[in-house]
Amino acid sequence: MNPQLRDDIVSRLEKQLKGKVVKHYISKIECPTCNQPEAFTNADAPWMIKCGRENRCGAQHHVKDLFPELFESWTERYTPKDEAERQANPTAVADGYLRDGRGFDLMRIRGWYTQEFYHDHTINQGTTTVRFALPNGHWERLLDKPQRFGKQKARIIGAYKGQAWVPPILSVKELAEAKEIWITEGIFDAIALMHVGITAVSNLSSANYIDQLLESIRKEVPAGGKLPTLVWAQDGDHAGRKATLKHRDRAEAGGWTCEAAQIPMMDGRRYDWNDLLQLDRLGTKDLDKYRYHGDLLLAKSPGEKALLMYNQREQREFWFDFAGKIWWWKLDMNAYDREMRMCDAENATSLTPEEREGALKNAGVLTHICNAVPRPLYFQRNQTTDESAYYYRIETPDEAVHQLAMTPKQITTAGEFKNRLMNIKGAQFTGSTKQLDRIVHDQMIGLRTVETIDYIGYTKEHSVYLFTEQAIKDGKNVAINDEDFFQFGKLSIKTLAPAPEIYVNTDTSEYNPHWASQVSQAFGSAGVVASAFWLGSVFAEQIRAAHKSYPFFELVGEAGAGKSTLLEFMWKLLGREDYEGFDPSKATRVGRYRQFEQVSNLPVVLIEADRESIDKSKAGQFDWDELKTAYNGRAIRSLGVKTAGSETREPPFRGAIVISQNAQVEASEAILSRILHITLTRERQTPQTKVAAEWLERVPMEQVSGFLLQATRAEQQLMEIFDKACAHYEAWLLSLEEVRMVRIAKNHGQLMALVDCLGEKGLGLLPEPIIAEARQFVVQMAKERQAALNADHPMVTEFWEAFDYIEGTGDSSKPKLNHYGPDAKQIAVNLKEFERWCGEFKLRAPDMRTLKHLLRTSKTRKFIESNRSVRSKITEQEKTVKCWIFDRD
Repeated sequence: MNPQLRDDIVSRLEKQLKGKVVKHYISKIECPTCNQPEAFTNADAPWMIKCGRENRCGAQHHVKDLFPELFESWTERYTPKDEAERQANPTAVADGYLRDGRGFDLMRIRGWYTQEFYHDHTINQGTTTVRFALPNGHWERLLDKPQRFGKQKARIIGAYKGQAWVPPILSVKELAEAKEIWITEGIFDAIALMHVGITAVSNLSSANYIDQLLESIRKEVPAGGKLPTLVWAQDGDHAGRKATLKHRDRAEAGGWTCEAAQIPMMDGRRYDWNDLLQLDRLGTKDLDKYRYHGDLLLAKSPGEKALLMYNQREQREFWFDFAGKIWWWKLDMNAYDREMRMCDAENATSLTPEEREGALKNAGVLTHICNAVPRPLYFQRNQTTDESAYYYRIETPDEAVHQLAMTPKQITTAGEFKNRLMNIKGAQFTGSTKQLDRIVHDQMIGLRTVETIDYIGYTKEHSVYLFTEQAIKDGKNVAINDEDFFQFGKLSIKTLAPAPEIYVNTDTSEYNPHWASQVSQAFGSAGVVASAFWLGSVFAEQIRAAHKSYPFFELVGEAGAGKSTLLEFMWKLLGREDYEGFDPSKATRVGRYRQFEQVSNLPVVLIEADRESIDKSKAGQFDWDELKTAYNGRAIRSLGVKTAGSETREPPFRGAIVISQNAQVEASEAILSRILHITLTRERQTPQTKVAAEWLERVPMEQVSGFLLQATRAEQQLMEIFDKACAHYEAWLLSLEEVRMVRIAKNHGQLMALVDCLGEKGLGLLPEPIIAEARQFVVQMAKERQAALNADHPMVTEFWEAFDYIEGTGDSSKPKLNHYGPDAKQIAVNLKEFERWCGEFKLRAPDMRTLKHLLRTSKTRKFIESNRSVRSKITEQEKTVKCWIFDRD
């Protein structure tokens, strides 16, 4: 074992699984299955982690499954340090991979392979490979981080139809003399079986029938001699099982005797023959079990399969699947006794095997109870909502495959199960609850658990980004598997949220980084700053964890200024097409909350929420103050949990807020100080900006959605730049005379730091002159935001101008609006009277519903109270009047 690899494994076992090294063993390891500190392994060769709780767990885990990242950089770890060693051992990297990554004895396979190099010109990256010769070419496995090359982990060069990979130590004549020939899909699987004394070849693909090799073997068999038995040992997935039956029929038609070996699901997952070699599960008893499962696959009728199962387990009744249906077999003991008497046997022991088989066949009662095969893939549980379900794969006789979740209630009664199954066309369960209980009990043994989240995006508990078809963790992206979840080492996780759909193009050769220059050309510094905020939204959770807040972003402007073009393109960067945002004024309160809760580290864009006709007092209408807590990532609403107690759930806000409308947000100072504001105008539009904007509209999402992948892969680097820069910029903004509010300095300092992340030290999307200009643009934004907070809203300013005009007409000792009189230190105004006097002087009266909302923010004359009863100094009898109260100064 490579000493460096051994040290890395021991270090991981100690730090991550709390193992303790004691002499030649590592003990008290937390078992990845049961989480109890009772697993152990050999300290000198820590390949297998075995749980000591034999009765309750007994799980075994290969370290390659627990720490896959240690088995990705073979060239770096195994390349000899000096040239002499390289020349002496030209296959050093391949040797290390086959020995430590595949568990092979190099003395058995020396000379079977060569070490080569593969370079992918589309991404300009390469990797060491281990190559095996084929009759008309070669097969090679990519060794170093094969995920860089998409789904391509191995390559076949040359035609191989009808041919197979045959171990170089075996000639065709020796194959003809063998009693059995096992046929596996993978070359490594065939090598694994050779290690335990089995003659094996690889057909390289389940679809490849090796007729040319079989014909060559037939020619080597002497006349009248017996052909070797073919044991089809294909993979245990749907394609492998289907190919086994197809190849069996074709081979038997050609005169060959066929058997099969199948690896059943174990520990909630599928293994191949190479996995079993490393797990030490290729002993005699193990192979007998795999041959038995192969016999079950080859059974030609339900009755034949039932007898095989009875002879193996001797249960009087049981269920099984055959040809896409579920059957129930029960031994009728009375009928069995009659069969034995008919054979004139005194007891079962005197029956010949053929007679006993016939008696069982005639006494067995076979019932069809389901015309589909439901198999639970895993148990999924949401720790936040305390909801759980079992995720099923449903196979029907027409070979269609469906996947759906079933609640515990739906799998505990036959009626509920039948109703749920009826969601699939033609699927129906006719069995009893007792039969269903038995089926479910048997299928739950060893069932894996998959963790779930109920939103799209980043889960900080696992440090994983989950999207529709891709997930990203620590810079590595994996595609969703056939069972609808993502696997990162021992972490199995999925999202239950159906929307929004985010599609990331992981083909880096299609990514076009020049989009940033097009945004700068079309929108200037405003576009660069918007891109920076969009980048920040991808790390909103990380930013809030370190800095306690992440600001809101407001993009306003006149019609035709380009807001929709910019926003729709920004969404393309994140893998969402033909979308701008949602209108909170049209949504119900619950609908809005769900929009806020369905994403993490993604923007929530609110559009067209600036209608003047909105009645804020109307139940369910949108109020900007609802968003206050989102600034710090806290809950926007509280939900009651469906229990008999008083439990509540407060889902935190995990995304970023973007506001896009024609007019600025009219809200309290608390909301306005949380907002980064940009106004787009048509003034800078030119033929050149039009060309750039049209490019942004036309560019396919596939060419720019790689931005999300680039950003998340560079998370550590970008966060280091951000953390260092934002503190500096915040302090610098506070030193400016025009900026006084700490929150404004903090928000705009964060934005300036994100602008830096777009530059040469970060993602390298834009040159320094454009970055510097964008930083200065943010400084001006901060100054304008401070000035806006210092001033009254335009409607409030208009109110006071009208008030002063009306009061200034006529005798100053006889006020018209201030019911406290001319010398009082406060102003008392009845708004109905104000509206009437505006009519008298032909002044435009503001909308009273909006004005009442805004007057509370008055700064030049500070608002004190509304609807106070005041003894009027204007009326002769000093009647009591309901007034709004303000300070005079």
